[in-house]
Amino acid sequence: MESAGNGRRDAALGGLAVLPDELLCAVVDLLQPTDIGRLACVSSVMYILCNEEPLWMSKYLSVGGHFEYKGSWKKTTLARLNLCSENSELEQKARHFDGFNSLYLYRRWYRCFTTLSSYSFDNGHVERKDDLSLDHFRSQYDGKGPVLLGKLADSWPARTKWSMQQLVHDYGEVTFRISQRSPKKIIMKLKDYVSYMELQHDEDPLYIFDDKFGESAPALLEDYRVPHLFQEDLFDVLDYEQRPAFRWFIIGPERSGASWHVDPGLTSAWNTLLCGRKRWALYPPGRVPGGVTVHVSAEDGDVDIETPTSLQWWLDIYPHLAEHEKPLECTQLPGETIFVPSGWWHCVLNLETTVAVTQNFVNQSNFEHVCLDMAPGHCHKGVCRAGLLAVPGKSVGDMENHPPGTITWNHNDMTSTEERLKGLGSVTASNSESQCSSFEFSDVDKSLENQVFSYDIGFLSQFLEKEKDHYTSVWSPTNPIGQREAREWLRRLWVLKPELRGLIWKGACLAINVDKWYACLEEIRACHSLPAPSEDEKLPVGTGSNPVFIVSDNVIKINAEGGLGYSAHGLGTELEFYDLLRKVGSPLINHIPEIIASGFLVYEDGVYRTVPWNGKGMPDVLAKYYPLELSYANSCFPLGLWSKQQFGMDGSAESSNRPIWPYMVTRKCKGDIFAHVRDTLSKADLLNLASSLGVQMRNIHLLPLPHGESLPEPEDNNVKDSDPPEWKQVISTLNRRKNNIKKHLANWGGTVPTVLIEKAEEYLPPDMSSLIKLVKG
Repeated sequence: MESAGNGRRDAALGGLAVLPDELLCAVVDLLQPTDIGRLACVSSVMYILCNEEPLWMSKYLSVGGHFEYKGSWKKTTLARLNLCSENSELEQKARHFDGFNSLYLYRRWYRCFTTLSSYSFDNGHVERKDDLSLDHFRSQYDGKGPVLLGKLADSWPARTKWSMQQLVHDYGEVTFRISQRSPKKIIMKLKDYVSYMELQHDEDPLYIFDDKFGESAPALLEDYRVPHLFQEDLFDVLDYEQRPAFRWFIIGPERSGASWHVDPGLTSAWNTLLCGRKRWALYPPGRVPGGVTVHVSAEDGDVDIETPTSLQWWLDIYPHLAEHEKPLECTQLPGETIFVPSGWWHCVLNLETTVAVTQNFVNQSNFEHVCLDMAPGHCHKGVCRAGLLAVPGKSVGDMENHPPGTITWNHNDMTSTEERLKGLGSVTASNSESQCSSFEFSDVDKSLENQVFSYDIGFLSQFLEKEKDHYTSVWSPTNPIGQREAREWLRRLWVLKPELRGLIWKGACLAINVDKWYACLEEIRACHSLPAPSEDEKLPVGTGSNPVFIVSDNVIKINAEGGLGYSAHGLGTELEFYDLLRKVGSPLINHIPEIIASGFLVYEDGVYRTVPWNGKGMPDVLAKYYPLELSYANSCFPLGLWSKQQFGMDGSAESSNRPIWPYMVTRKCKGDIFAHVRDTLSKADLLNLASSLGVQMRNIHLLPLPHGESLPEPEDNNVKDSDPPEWKQVISTLNRRKNNIKKHLANWGGTVPTVLIEKAEEYLPPDMSSLIKLVKG
């Protein structure tokens, strides 16, 4: 037994006593629950650390699932993992030890039990307005600054129906989603959540933040309506299943809230409070709050915010802020709606139990910012959130009066794949769109030396990485919609909202480089005497991996995906396939588009020019930009099937920004896309379609393989000597692609459901050569 008094910690921890309590708690959090139980038996201090409620809350959240609170997080976790019976461990009393104190544990305990009733009404930092007209809102606040709006919800049924008592009566058995910093999804019935709220003493309590409440409790949608100021939402052109999450039903107890963040995709938001009080803190775009770190991945533009909980920020960081560093603040009261413009940092703390509804939206004011944020790259994403801190090589000149305990951003602290941007520097908050915060710079980049940060789209678009292309770059996983969905969205806007085409064009130039691809289209059209595109035809169509335009009865496809080697082989194999169909007289020729023209598009000296190519021989312009040795350079189709297989086997990484792109012009097929008509087809129609497809699949299998001389042996141990020589490369390629199938499917964005991606390998045979045996038979 350790001696009592101030020496208990040293005696109980031994050599580990040199570690601070915060680090010890972090290490214990890495253990499995059973190991934590064993560690608790080692000493009195370990017992204390291993019985902390935040620790067991973390353990439960890492498991997830349906949640039923049992009075403490330890009891709840052990019951969830079946590590104790209902009446054994749960009835034991906690042990108490004298002679041990910890400032770290005390501060955490204080945050768990503090009350917020002393927060008074705000001093008017955020304007309050009633009966605001749409014109007044657009001219004074939309895209410029936050505002608290009264009377927008006065007529809502939710004003009387969304009390906690009534909600439990009407929806007690309904399951809602819980928002918490957890890798696992957590759900619970409303009645169980209310029971948890009444029992808990958590620093960061669980928070109902459900974007699917319209599905689980559709009647809630009838209790409110979108205020007239926010009814324009350009995501509305997408089907509900396609559009990103945009509305949330929110319930949270005292001390819960949302930590510092910028709304996803730089959308704007409105939030209406039905009961309780919320405390808001807001900073203008480009001003990272103290204590907050912005992580931006240089590989894919993934944005991650590292921030304390809202309660921790208010208690530990806010009191140390100088007056000129404090955020805009307000206390939101029942019936009030707050508007948060695009790009604004905000943090929310519930001062008592609250019920609210919120929606994010894209309108004409923030449309270009949303499109900019979809563009590939990382620098512009960092600048939109962290200002000019995100510009490589920049340093902040004004470091005085920064709150103690925050860590300054240091360029030497950045890795090659991630920039870490921390809040610092003085801020001048303003409702002006052109000036939000000012910084002084080093002389690393003279072009930015005298500039101040601006959220104006012209300023922000300077930081787009010009070498990054929409069709050939990795899509950020934090973008609100996938790469293909984004193109579909812009296309629908172009067709359905012709009055906004000027704005839509600007957004499409930012998000998908449409100006570049339209210039390519114009050059191809001029070269082959194709008709000029109509206004309706100026944007690419479809959700494929390459830009495709439909002009009159012609389809112009520009091969961009995967870099020049990949795309050139893609065109070469298509041309070889079409030539093969003609040579053998296959009936498939009647079921594929007629090729009108093909070639390469080259960008040199600021202009585009076309070089026609039919797949035969190696054009000089391609050899100039693609000086690789080809195994089949002397064959009829040097970039045909066997060359493509060899290229795929080499697997060499290739730069995707060479100024040359293959293209093909085909005759537009008649009919409609299957996805557009499948729900209207009868069973008989589907059977006929399946039969027709079966016939065409047989015609494909009857085709001979293109002739290949001196086929190289693939370096693949899974390829058997007994496999036909002409199929060994194919089998090797299939084996390699099988190993990367999950990553390949994930790169398709939201098109393929996650559950199918996870099971993809189960649908593939262990031996890929078995697929070839089917063909041989």
